Amino acid sequence: MIHWKTVLQDVIANPEMHARLLNTFSLLEYIGARKIMKSQAETQITPTILAHMTEEIRHAQILKKLAIKVGGKSVQTYGEESLLCGEEGRAYIQAIDSKACEVVGEKNSLVNYLLTTLIVEERAQELYPYYDELLAPLGLAGPLRAIFREEEEHLAQVISALKNMGGLSETEIELVRQEERIYFASFFAAVSKKLSFGSEVVSSGL
Repeated sequence: MIHWKTVLQDVIANPEMHARLLNTFSLLEYIGARKIMKSQAETQITPTILAHMTEEIRHAQILKKLAIKVGGKSVQTYGEESLLCGEEGRAYIQAIDSKACEVVGEKNSLVNYLLTTLIVEERAQELYPYYDELLAPLGLAGPLRAIFREEEEHLAQVISALKNMGGLSETEIELVRQEERIYFASFFAAVSKKLSFGSEVVSSGL
């Protein structure tokens, strides 16, 4: 079983693929911001939610700049040719959102947003610090730290908000975590295949 960390190490060794992966991560941050904007009614928009939208766009910009630094003009946009496994990346975000909706119910968009954010940012707390370590030898260390520090702060806010609202059990949250693990592993399995490692199983690491 290939671990996602091993796949990430091999991607970084290939500048073209690495630039496209960074661009895909940028896209996912952008999609996150877009989902917040579309899902939350005006009556639910608080300063905290506005700040989160702003952070997601800034994170997308940070990752886009890194992608361009590695790959140049080939990753200027989010066109499919500029992404690495963009379809699987989109499926990852959508699967978490859909599962949260299934667990929470379509009518409670605020709790859905909080639950989806919780699961995504739990993964970010594992992914980005490790990724930053790998980027250090390339002279690219630093930008990702700003992302995971903000994600860490927002994760704490989300946990607090969910506790205050109540109504979600750890069992329900774990259902969404399980879905995230499946699609995270599927995403990196697709990346692994692109790198000609074959279709071996990839561990989500959680």
